[in-house]
Formats: sequence, C-alpha cells, structure tokens
Amino acid sequence: MISLVGVMSAMAAPPFFRYLASNRLATQADRMVADLQYARSLSVANSQILRFSVTETGYQLVNPVTDVVLREANFDHGLGLDQEQSADFFPWGMADPAVFTLTNQHGTKQITVMPTGLVEVQ
Repeated sequence: MISLVGVMSAMAAPPFFRYLASNRLATQADRMVADLQYARSLSVANSQILRFSVTETGYQLVNPVTDVVLREANFDHGLGLDQEQSADFFPWGMADPAVFTLTNQHGTKQITVMPTGLVEVQ
C-alpha cells in the first residue's frame, strides 16, 4: 500500500511542479501588466513623464526628472526578463512602444506596451 502511494506521488509530482511554474509566470505577468497600467494612469493624473525600466531580475517605475522610485518589483522562482529596456509614459496617455518578454523554465509571456499606452499580454 505504501509503495503504491509512493509510485502515484512520483507520477503526480512533475505535472504539479509544471503547473506551479506556469501559475507563477501568469501571476507575475498579470502583476507587471497592472503596474504598467498604473504607470500610464499615474502619468496622466500627475501630468508627468514616468519611466518603466526593466532588468533581467525585476522592474522599477521611476520619475526620470526627480529619480524617485514609485514602484519596484523583483522576480523570484526562476522568473526573468530577456533584456534590460524601458518605456516612458507621457501625460497625454501615450507611451514608448516596448515588448517585455517574461520567462521561466516552463513558458514565456510577452507583454506589449503600445504607442497608445495600452498594454497587452500574450
């Protein structure tokens, strides 16, 4: 009986860990999209340019004039972005277009900032 439980556990573990990794990727992509949307709305509300900068391990929302960091996030659990880049959000609602690629060992999510300031995830 105990060996049967051990065999079943061994068979269930890989799909479960893939599910966890996939869920972490989706959750972090959703957080990043929310922070990008926040950057756009804050830029419009405060009539100032805001810069969303990413590194391989996380991102920051910064006022480029004052260098004040408004929001910051670091990734864990094997998540990362493919390259360092940034996108500026402007007070009139527009943004620098950018594509951020978030990856882990089980998948990839592309987060696109359009020139209109809208954000999409694929």
